[in-house]
Amino acid sequence: MFNSVIKSKSIMTTPSNRRLTIITVMFFIAGFWGIFMGLVVFTNPNFILTALGMVNISLGIFLGFRILRRNRQKMMDRRK
Repeated sequence: MFNSVIKSKSIMTTPSNRRLTIITVMFFIAGFWGIFMGLVVFTNPNFILTALGMVNISLGIFLGFRILRRNRQKMMDRRK
């Protein structure tokens, strides 16, 4: 049962641009939601939610940069 999972190729080794875009948008939404909940909704500011929101936004920025670099690399390969 577990041998097929171990031997199978990982889904995220070379993810498509659409999948990366969806994950990036999810990180941004979760980050802004966490910051909003941490700073505005609760009566006293909640540091944990705000910090985790910043982590999600950072991951969204990283994946967005990865998408931009991949598209740029494809354009550079076409010129050769």
